[in-house]
Amino acid sequence: MDANTKIHLLSKELIPVINDIDNKPKQIILDHIIDCEDCRNLYNHSVEFDENMPKNNYSNDVELKPLKKLVQFNTGLKLLLIAVRAIILFYILYSSFKYYNVESVIRTLDYFWSVIFLFYIPAAVFLLVFTITFFNKKWIWMSLIVDLFIIVFLGNILQLFL
Repeated sequence: MDANTKIHLLSKELIPVINDIDNKPKQIILDHIIDCEDCRNLYNHSVEFDENMPKNNYSNDVELKPLKKLVQFNTGLKLLLIAVRAIILFYILYSSFKYYNVESVIRTLDYFWSVIFLFYIPAAVFLLVFTITFFNKKWIWMSLIVDLFIIVFLGNILQLFL
């Protein structure tokens, strides 16, 4: 098979995708089209086909929101994690002060610490595992810092007000 036959066969294969190939091979095919009647007809038919294809008119004003439901689900999970922590803390504070009086400040603080260890720490561990599973490192660190702050410092802050 000589070089002209090879160029002719390759040109027939590449003419339908001529707009997608590099400049040097494209120029070789265009030079071959000038000399070859068969390839010129194929090229003209593919150009006519491309021109007759309907073009989509996409408006630039349309805002595409990719994965909108996934983003909403992710936001809902974040709000759920915050709400669970808030509800547990509300329960702990409410139950600690339900029977609060001046004589039982030490008993109130002891009750607060025991409920923190009994309810909040297991819930915090579960929520951190949940956060590790579904969220990025930023949310993991934020959750860890908030949980440690609550476990370590909330009792001391509460003691200042009693």
